[in-house]
Amino acid sequence: MASIEQELMVMLQHLSIPITITWQSNRYYWQCIDGHGSSTDLVEATGQAPKYLIKSLRTDSSRLTENKGGSTT
Repeated sequence: MASIEQELMVMLQHLSIPITITWQSNRYYWQCIDGHGSSTDLVEATGQAPKYLIKSLRTDSSRLTENKGGSTT
């Protein structure tokens, strides 16, 4: 049976958005698109990357909506 770490890495490899998690100096570092962070826990690091993406998409969508509504051209 595969370990949780192996299962999480396989899951990340199958996503359409690249998320990379590496282990250095007793921390897991995650990176996706223009975001990055770190955690001492792999599961937490794996969760932080998609949360960042969702927050980023919501922010971008809000900006687009505001720009459309405020346009006078």
